[in-house]
Amino acid sequence: MKTIPVSSLAGLWLLMCPALAQACPSQVPPGLTAVAVASKAVVNGLSMAINQVQGPGTAGSMLDRVEQQWKEGGFDVRRGKAMGWETVSALGKGCLVTLQLVDRNGVFGYLARSSPHSGAAASPAALGVPLPPDAKVASSVASDDDGRKGLVVAMSSQRTLDQLGEFFMRQLGDQGWSGLRSHKIVNPSNGAASLLVNARRGRGQVELVMWREAGTQIVMTVSEAL
Repeated sequence: MKTIPVSSLAGLWLLMCPALAQACPSQVPPGLTAVAVASKAVVNGLSMAINQVQGPGTAGSMLDRVEQQWKEGGFDVRRGKAMGWETVSALGKGCLVTLQLVDRNGVFGYLARSSPHSGAAASPAALGVPLPPDAKVASSVASDDDGRKGLVVAMSSQRTLDQLGEFFMRQLGDQGWSGLRSHKIVNPSNGAASLLVNARRGRGQVELVMWREAGTQIVMTVSEAL
């Protein structure tokens, strides 16, 4: 699974005016080749289609050209930097396109097209994984790969590792998950503990990783096997 930084997209929706009459840029910018990475992802309420792109030149010069082209097309265009990436975004009617690049054997990066998601995205409850009542969800990334649903949720809770382990083991068992395993790992150098919980149900697999930080941080991954 490729890691794609997308946390800034929701913020861009708030910063850029959505009331434009023009649709988003629909073509891969000239000079870049693209390979589809995800076509049915839902990230924090946004439907996303993501392409991996690469080409010759430098990130700065490529983004300069794309920025000019999109401005000439009448789009609301913004430049920025996020997590080491240089970005350019264009907002159209009900959609946002973001190109993020780094200098790597020429230029390398991702082209993401997003729009408000109108349907029901996969949720922990829909996939049979109850969340602690006090859980605060920081991000949620859902995918649908030829009918195989996936979900990655980052959240926090004020419960301890032991309390969360008991909660998930009990709730997953009640939801029909089997092969439940819970394993605590302690870092010998600093005594920091983390907890792993795994289970399966039919083609579904769930993995939870938890560690103490500002309460307890939880990353949950739910996926379906082929």
